[in-house]
Amino acid sequence: MMAVDSRADMSKFRAIVLIAVDDSEPAEFAFNWYRDFIHKPEYYTVLLHCTDQNDQEIRDASPGRTAKIIKEMSERMKRIEEKFGHLMEINGIVGKIRKGKGKPGEAIVKAANEEGATMIVTGTRGLSKLKRAFLGSVSDYVVHNSPVPVITCRRH
Repeated sequence: MMAVDSRADMSKFRAIVLIAVDDSEPAEFAFNWYRDFIHKPEYYTVLLHCTDQNDQEIRDASPGRTAKIIKEMSERMKRIEEKFGHLMEINGIVGKIRKGKGKPGEAIVKAANEEGATMIVTGTRGLSKLKRAFLGSVSDYVVHNSPVPVITCRRH
């Protein structure tokens, strides 16, 4: 993966775009939409993936179950990093992949602030109004709490 190691190198980039990714089809769609319609060589791209594991579940689990949860989460995160790292590399997209912790919506907004993002791109699972009302929506949270413009990509 192409990456820039220090903030001193950032002066050559006109924009920093944060893309929220996970192992879902909507996340890959959002990445590809960004690549096809927004990305420019002078943009630095930060891919963020979050653990959405319930910390309470880990605390309450037996030691064996805890080890299994952590192993599965690590393997999943490694697959995400490999997949999107490869997509960045073959498409000549300069940037980095970072991990977020906590609730995904909050982690996305926090990372955008920390990275100095000028835009956020996220996919959406297309929850019904009822499910969104009860479960909440990561993309809704980001749109309503982001300090920068948010593009929410939805496949029709």
